[in-house]
Amino acid sequence: MIFSNSLKNISKIGVGDIIANGISALFWFYLASSMLPAEYGNIHYLMSFAAIAATLSTVGAQNVITVYISKNKNVTSTLFFVSLTCSIISCLVLFLIFNKFEIGLLAIGMMIFTHGIASNLGSKKFSKYAIYSILQKTLMASLSISFYYFLGIDWILLGIGLSYFIYAKLFVNYLKKFKIELKELKSNKKFILENYFLMLTNMVTTQMDKLLITPILGLAILGNYSLAIQVLAIIGVVPGIVFKYVLPEASRGIYSKKLQRNVILLSILLTLIGIFVVPNIIPLFFDKYNEVIQIIQIMSLSIIPITINMFYYSRFLAAEKGKIPLYGGILSSTILVLGMIILGSLYGVIGIAVTNVLTYSSACVFSYIMIKKVFPNNGDHT
Repeated sequence: MIFSNSLKNISKIGVGDIIANGISALFWFYLASSMLPAEYGNIHYLMSFAAIAATLSTVGAQNVITVYISKNKNVTSTLFFVSLTCSIISCLVLFLIFNKFEIGLLAIGMMIFTHGIASNLGSKKFSKYAIYSILQKTLMASLSISFYYFLGIDWILLGIGLSYFIYAKLFVNYLKKFKIELKELKSNKKFILENYFLMLTNMVTTQMDKLLITPILGLAILGNYSLAIQVLAIIGVVPGIVFKYVLPEASRGIYSKKLQRNVILLSILLTLIGIFVVPNIIPLFFDKYNEVIQIIQIMSLSIIPITINMFYYSRFLAAEKGKIPLYGGILSSTILVLGMIILGSLYGVIGIAVTNVLTYSSACVFSYIMIKKVFPNNGDHT
């Protein structure tokens, strides 16, 4: 019965994510086919700064908000206002650095979108989550491509940034019920801070690679790497869908071993597709991207440890043991930075692809060790 209900709710998230990611993939693939690798890499390079600013601004992180809404803790509006204040400051800083207002606007939009996702998932409004996800990607593609054709490459980021304001109604609702819950904030500060720093380590894992690749190997290689990331995001979409469902369920003490087993088996199949099937398709559409096939084949191996670690993370976060994922994040972030610098410099694209696999594998191994120590009697849930 639990598995049946799980499948039903996961399917709601899945429809939203698959359609949304499909639109996103077509959008990014279209841009990649229309641009030189260096131009494509530059867009992702600038987006990394917006993503970093949004991450620094989002106090509490998406997972914290999801868990606290699931547990009916009255602290989410406070976290939103703190995040909004920080994101406005980040926007001003980005404008001063790049003299491009669209990068700061993108950072604010990402922050609001993160809170919106967490609110819907924590409240188990899975259908609403799916609708908003599809709308955001549709807006992103339509606005960005329109701006690209009529105004030029520099305006693509504005289209992306505006699309994230799809959750602007959430912003209005928080304004209507403005209330700072300092007592709640203080009583939950340990878990909030642990997850904030965990989010920062995740930021290093997902964004610093792009910032390191550029000075070491150049924007053209970053373009190839970014295209590989987009391809793998499509291949590995299922684990991400499941995590969005599993976290609020785990917060309520609900687990499914059958779900875990099936998703891990699926991740193995997806890895094989990334290694043997995708490389035969890529040259048909992206003949300018000479390095992307090698990167995809190697980085596909990351799908399995990412999937397994997803279940570990949901267990730790549901138990409000954010310090463990934080330590795992520090470990994997360190490996990523060192690997990008050392292996990237020595072995080029192969080095950065291997570093990606080592990064996620180290986090998974660390989580496995800790799950046995922290939950010795019932670790079989994960």
